[in-house]
Amino acid sequence: MDDELQGAIRESFLAHLPDDAVAALVDKAVRFEVPAGSLVRGTGQRPYAFVRLVADGLLRIVRTVPDGRTITQRYLRRGEVAGIAGAFVAPTTPNTGRADALMHSVYYQFSHEIWRQTAERDARVAVALLTELGRIAELSMEHMANRALASMRQRVVGQLLDSAIYADGVDPIAPVTQQQLADGVGSAREVVARVLHALREERLVATRVGSVVLLDPERLRAELNSA
Repeated sequence: MDDELQGAIRESFLAHLPDDAVAALVDKAVRFEVPAGSLVRGTGQRPYAFVRLVADGLLRIVRTVPDGRTITQRYLRRGEVAGIAGAFVAPTTPNTGRADALMHSVYYQFSHEIWRQTAERDARVAVALLTELGRIAELSMEHMANRALASMRQRVVGQLLDSAIYADGVDPIAPVTQQQLADGVGSAREVVARVLHALREERLVATRVGSVVLLDPERLRAELNSA
């Protein structure tokens, strides 16, 4: 196990598992680098079912409905694991999700068969996976409720805050385009452009090509709690 993978594991839920359990899960791990704007693809006969751990960058999971419309389900940063559920579903289960890289990213792909088999024989792993799946489910339901009940402005602000990258000494940056924001909130780009214009006028954000700078994150967070 290389240092990069060990570092990502320390920031993930896997850090709470014993070393022998982690070693079993990461057996045959494969490292991938993907440039910004690229679709994340797995390998094997069931590419959607692979489990991945982000080591660097920012990935976005998007769900697509039959008419082609999309909506962002969640963002994945360093230490986030996705694809756990795919290790336990039937091979014929339809997949409506995809992941893309919003910035240059590194992730590790794990065998869904190894994860399922390890969970079947090790109760510690099974409980850890169920706990993480429960956390993700609660987060997804919270986001779903926010999308259904929040105003368009609040939905856009929520997407900006969720996707923002923070670094010392600089304003947070959300590496998303207007179209990606529109996909995230399930609306049209023109609608999102109007919201961004209003946020710029209030000096809450500044827009660049392919990104949005959050000039006042605290005021933006307050937007989500306003009536």
